Amino acid sequence: MKKSVKTQLLITVIAAAGVLGAYAISSNSPEENFPAPLPEAKSYPQVTIIEPAAGNFPSSIKGYGEVIPVQTLNLAAEVSGRVTQLSALFKSGERLQAGDVLLKVDDTEYREAVANAKSALAAAEVTLLQQQLNRTQAKAEWQRSGLKGSPDSELALYAPQVKSARAAVEHARRSLEKANADLGKTIIRAPFNALIVSRAVELGGFIQPGAELAVLYGTDQVELTLPISTKDWSHLPQPSEDEKTWFVSLSDTESDHQWQGYVDRATQHIESNTRQRSLIVRLDNPLDQSPPLYPGTFIEASVPGLIMEDVWQIPASSVTQNNEIWFVDGTDTLIKAPANIRLRMADKVYLASEDTAVIPRIVTLPLASYLPGMKVETDAASGIPAALAQTNASSGSTR
Repeated sequence: MKKSVKTQLLITVIAAAGVLGAYAISSNSPEENFPAPLPEAKSYPQVTIIEPAAGNFPSSIKGYGEVIPVQTLNLAAEVSGRVTQLSALFKSGERLQAGDVLLKVDDTEYREAVANAKSALAAAEVTLLQQQLNRTQAKAEWQRSGLKGSPDSELALYAPQVKSARAAVEHARRSLEKANADLGKTIIRAPFNALIVSRAVELGGFIQPGAELAVLYGTDQVELTLPISTKDWSHLPQPSEDEKTWFVSLSDTESDHQWQGYVDRATQHIESNTRQRSLIVRLDNPLDQSPPLYPGTFIEASVPGLIMEDVWQIPASSVTQNNEIWFVDGTDTLIKAPANIRLRMADKVYLASEDTAVIPRIVTLPLASYLPGMKVETDAASGIPAALAQTNASSGSTR
């Protein structure tokens, strides 16, 4: 009985201690145990800005095109016969000089044709001489006869016969010229300085007039056509009448090779599908350049233009896909404005300068999340060169 009373008393004491502890914890206010939180600092997007370079800048128009030879020929046969000889130079990839022999055709029939034409000409000349002699004798006999006037027929004095014989001589002479020409065509030569692209005939093969023998590219000059927009034409001078004075820088798009060409002419019409005019750029002796410029190379051409006066130069990354620019005003607030672009050149864009005494601070890499009136923090790198600012800017541009 005493043991039960002691146990009950112990439980009562523990419960009382728990109640007192809970009261003590609840009686302590949070303000007395924890300090008040600090107000949160406002955070604004950080942007990199740059002031545009103002002044006069030389313009340069870039274009792209494929190099093609000025002269391209599908060499064809003009006579028929069996190929009896092929030149050692007559292989794809070989260079030829104008007049080099490529192949020879069996000329037996053509030599016979020349001989027949010579014989026909000689016979016609004899006939003409005979008719001229007959005319002389007829006139002498008419005069000795004492008859007045002229014979009733011109045939009596052999005038028509002489005329016919003279025409026959002319025909025979032309036939001989044609026979000699055909004979000459049995030896096929390079018509100009050329590169053999392909060959379509073999030794012993029989060819017909019109059959393709080879494809030749001229090696004296190549050219490329550069389509240029109407807006970009305003930055170019008129082509000079003096040849080879308007130089153009040419670069291989797949390597660092460069050449110098010149503007040969400008087209005088607008292509219906592109709505653009074109400059024709040429380069002389392309295969003798260092390194050689081969037909078929895809080229980037840089055409020097006029001086752009009173413009702003900014990084191309500052212009969005919608041709807009963002700048920061004096209160570090974003403002959006249309970009009045005069010209795009590589990683630079040139804007018509605004009539303002304050040069704007332009965002080098605007983001799609920007909104007009948004507060921002300018990067500590403000004012660094545009190229460096563009390199250090973060990704996520709307361009």
